[in-house]
Amino acid sequence: MGFPFENASWDGVSGVIFVGGAGGHTLIYSLIAIGICIAALLFGNGIESTKYKKHK
Repeated sequence: MGFPFENASWDGVSGVIFVGGAGGHTLIYSLIAIGICIAALLFGNGIESTKYKKHK
């Protein structure tokens, strides 16, 4: 693949930068990342609400 930034401008960059970007799995990876973020938010919210209720 090589390093696309040999010069200090964007002229030499062509194609996708990340691995797997040309494939059809980009949507799947995006949905997995969104799911992980939502799970982390819900889990953190549950922990914080439990601690808040115990503190009251």
